Amino acid sequence: MIRSLSVVGTIIIVIDVVAAAVLFFSRDIGDAATRGVGTGLGVALAVLAVVAALLLWAGRATDRSLLIVLACVLGAAPLVFGVALKASPGGVLGLIYPSMRDRTPREPSATYAFPDAATREAALAIVYQDYAKLDSLLRATPRPDLSARDELGNSLLGMATRQAIADGNATSDLEGLRLLLAAGARPTSDAVEDEKTLLELVAAARGDRGRLVLEMLLDAGLSPNARMHDGRSVLFHRFLTPEAARVLLARGADRMVRDTVQGATDWSPVTFHAEQRNWATALVLFEGGVPRDHGSAPGSVLARVIAAGEGPSTDANDAAFKAFMAAVRP
Repeated sequence: MIRSLSVVGTIIIVIDVVAAAVLFFSRDIGDAATRGVGTGLGVALAVLAVVAALLLWAGRATDRSLLIVLACVLGAAPLVFGVALKASPGGVLGLIYPSMRDRTPREPSATYAFPDAATREAALAIVYQDYAKLDSLLRATPRPDLSARDELGNSLLGMATRQAIADGNATSDLEGLRLLLAAGARPTSDAVEDEKTLLELVAAARGDRGRLVLEMLLDAGLSPNARMHDGRSVLFHRFLTPEAARVLLARGADRMVRDTVQGATDWSPVTFHAEQRNWATALVLFEGGVPRDHGSAPGSVLARVIAAGEGPSTDANDAAFKAFMAAVRP
């Protein structure tokens, strides 16, 4: 009996050591946080395996079966816990609280749940950047519903816009948006999920692709004066890029808009972006004809905003800050 327990204990400890090594040395599983947790669990499992091995050795040397049994129990505990955690419907809390055990299987969550198969296929073609397939779907019968929304509220045009401006993508990813616009899709403010309007989404996109996407949408009928969800002009968008500001002004955005937050009707977009320290955007707006502010003395409100934000900072060494201050100073 003791001999059999020793063999079982040795096998369990070997499994623990292998599992600890896998957890500790894995570098290609999950994100940094997940890998950190894995490393910590690997160290803990290795320590437990060493303790179990010492108990097993002591039990053999002194012919004490109790130590051998304790070594087997200690070594097997992580394996038993892992199996129980995997098998329990409610996870570790389900082991403790029976009410948390979901006895009915859950339906898989909907993804790209458009009302018809053709539209869903088009959505997947956009996601997988298969623009040749998207082109063929848009030419087929029945063709995708360009006005339909998925379960999150995105239209095909909204999805293609996100894909076109996504970080890491290339200029070739404008093709999906181009195909949809050519097929008759019309840009509307609610083309993307409710957290932001279409114009808000694109106005914050940096670089040439952001500028090109904005121009494509404006050419297709999106108004440069379309309001954000809070009712304000997109010129008051906190993350408005200089490139987007330049395009919006060139396409007819209202230069005389006033802020509406807390009744700040004397603030212009220039004042707002100066307060946000978006100096490059503020300079583009000012040079594009947007007034400093709407104060009774021109520039007085802007001067107070800048003075209130002055202090030790790197702004004095910022080329955009210097250029803006040179432009607005009398």
